Amino acid sequence: MNRRLLIPLAIGAVLVLLWFVALWGPQSSALSGARKRANDATQQGATLRDQLARLQQARRDQPIKQSQLETLRVAIPDDPNLAQFILDANDAASRAGIDFLSISPTPPSAQGQATTPTTAAGGAPAATAIPIRTSLSISGGYFQVLDFVNRLNRLPRLVVVDSLNIGGGADPTRLQVSMQARIFTTSARPVAGAAGGGGGAPASTTTTTSPGATTTTTRAGGA
Repeated sequence: MNRRLLIPLAIGAVLVLLWFVALWGPQSSALSGARKRANDATQQGATLRDQLARLQQARRDQPIKQSQLETLRVAIPDDPNLAQFILDANDAASRAGIDFLSISPTPPSAQGQATTPTTAAGGAPAATAIPIRTSLSISGGYFQVLDFVNRLNRLPRLVVVDSLNIGGGADPTRLQVSMQARIFTTSARPVAGAAGGGGGAPASTTTTTSPGATTTTTRAGGA
């Protein structure tokens, strides 16, 4: 090949190489960077859309969660509220046709609190359910007793029956039932009628002697 032709070809090749290095290389790098930024933006957009969908779902679920929270607050109130429980139990006994009902709750105490700490969402300390032990004595027919237990189980306040002993009396159609149960609260506040402001002595005892009869309440110690 003629050397005169090789020189222009070599110069052309050098110019093409210089053009690629000087112009096309940076443009290619910029194009790659732009593609990466576009991919990152697409992924970020998908993440934001997912977060928005979760927030919208949480907003739609808020009324349900508020209702569930209120139901839980009624089931385990932040106050012992023994008077309301006694009224609810008396109403259940009256509706079930129970002949006799005696309720002897033991007010909560600080010693009765659970020792295992619990945490709510976000790491904040959660309320601890403090048990209030309650003794119930009832007298009535089999179906009346069964109806009363079912009504007790359906009370808005949570009632856990730990034991139930059934005995007979002079009347074979009447059952004598003693129950040990627990209700709960999230605060060991002093209860009126409790010795030492909730130190574990029995609170007031309520006795109902028949549907529609007068209910009498006496403080601990018979005062």
